[in-house]
Amino acid sequence: MEGDFSTEHLPFPMPARKYTLSQEWRDLTFMHWEVEVEKLTPHLPEGLDVDTFEGKAFIGVVPFVMKNVRPTWFFSTPFVSTFPEYNIRTYVRKDGIPGVFFLTLEAQSLVTCSYAPRAYGLPYRYAKGSVKKRGKNVNWHSSRNNGNLKLIGSTEITGDLQQALPGTLEEFLFERYSLYTSKNGKIMRGYTHHKKWNFQLAKVAITDNSLTESFALGIKNLSSPELVHFSSGVNVRTYSIEIAERIGTDINKDFLFLDGDCGLCHRLATFMDKRMRKGANIGYRPNSSDDAKRIIEAMPERYIKADTVYLVRNGKPYMKSSAAIRCLLYMKWHYRLLFPLCWVIPLPLRNVAYSIVARFRHKIFKQPKVCSFRID
Repeated sequence: MEGDFSTEHLPFPMPARKYTLSQEWRDLTFMHWEVEVEKLTPHLPEGLDVDTFEGKAFIGVVPFVMKNVRPTWFFSTPFVSTFPEYNIRTYVRKDGIPGVFFLTLEAQSLVTCSYAPRAYGLPYRYAKGSVKKRGKNVNWHSSRNNGNLKLIGSTEITGDLQQALPGTLEEFLFERYSLYTSKNGKIMRGYTHHKKWNFQLAKVAITDNSLTESFALGIKNLSSPELVHFSSGVNVRTYSIEIAERIGTDINKDFLFLDGDCGLCHRLATFMDKRMRKGANIGYRPNSSDDAKRIIEAMPERYIKADTVYLVRNGKPYMKSSAAIRCLLYMKWHYRLLFPLCWVIPLPLRNVAYSIVARFRHKIFKQPKVCSFRID
């Protein structure tokens, strides 16, 4: 099992945190059509770029079996953890990191279709269906509850087992270890860790592809994909999603940007320094400094306009109460225990409290004559 999770083939490292879900993807048929970039763009959130191979964009339709999906702290559950799934995907890139973007994920799982959209922003929809493999043939069908959107067909495996060679179209399509989604107006990135794909050439017979047709992608022949592959599947570990907007810095540390004229900000920096845990790597800068201005100007527009406290942690920007409570993570263990207690308070309530304190901070805390917190 551990051999399935080597890292030599990965184009980028997996997150340092523990993965959240374990699952298997089995008996996958990969069908691909070339599409125009202009047809895909309306389906993507602003900030995601269509990824192309030799100037060509692709849409993929993949029926498969999701098997033994479970949280890391629980066991797989009969009738819940295994179900047929069908996705329509395209290939995207953000900040140089290639990934997959799903136009839809159809699954015969009420639990997944209820939980995944809320937790991850993934476009899961409930659909009845099946994926059945017998020898070199796979039969698959999917139908939404109203019966109007279907995916029905079969796969015949024709080729020998192979892996994608560097620089090939197969590498472009298969070797992707992240996904993107949009949640609460933010582009989110998730990571998927598995071994390199083994696949075989195949051919399909499609009798109904109204599901793909519903996206109006300009595909002329929806019953005849240009590329077809079959894979017996992989064991997979997936990680919790994170904000994909990262701030590039040329200094390998985290930064807290504070108001240099604020007495409360000075007290916060001094308080943290005296209680810093061993190995914590964080620097401070006044918001008015050249370093801070350069990095803040690279943040999303809503951050730039906020004029608040900013924390850049592991390349990700946080502001207001989200920045403030994460300061606890740099301090000794008994302070870090407070973080989850603060985090469970809804963000709008936290930000209201933050705004009240920020509004009256100059009246409560004496304004320093000069900026005196540590700058290194």
